[in-house]
Amino acid sequence: MKKNLLFLALAVIASSTLLSSCKKGENDPFLSLKSRDSRITALWMLTSAESSVNNDGSIFTTNFDGSIMTNYYPGGFTDNYSYSLTIEIKKDGTYQSIETNDGDIETIDGKWYWVNSAKNKTSISLDNLGTFEVNGLRSKELILKMYDKEVAVTGGSSSSYESIATWTFEKQ
Repeated sequence: MKKNLLFLALAVIASSTLLSSCKKGENDPFLSLKSRDSRITALWMLTSAESSVNNDGSIFTTNFDGSIMTNYYPGGFTDNYSYSLTIEIKKDGTYQSIETNDGDIETIDGKWYWVNSAKNKTSISLDNLGTFEVNGLRSKELILKMYDKEVAVTGGSSSSYESIATWTFEKQ
């Protein structure tokens, strides 16, 4: 009986360790039967986005609702325009993005790779687009986050720049 109880306790500990290691990103599913490589290789369409840039106290924000991009500039000025972005992440390590910005279309072909170790796979680089934290990777949803902060000191003065962005994609 003690052997069975000990075996059961070890099985529970081992399975909880194994299951908790499946979740890499904050918004990942608790358990997935597919690898992160097979989940990320797909055609993704941007469904929402928000970003904020603080440049020496001057704040610029952007919101995207799935069809309209809205920019909010310092001083209260805003502008709106139609927008779409698709990114096809391919198994061969390449990607193609197609951005439509108020009717103007730009296509970018590039390479993608996991930034950190092949085991963790929590950040991705899309050359020509940037490096992103993969905050959530579900079978039908991809959430990418980007954060950048710079402080420059020249002589007796300093300047600062900070940007934060979250992009949410839906699998097509």
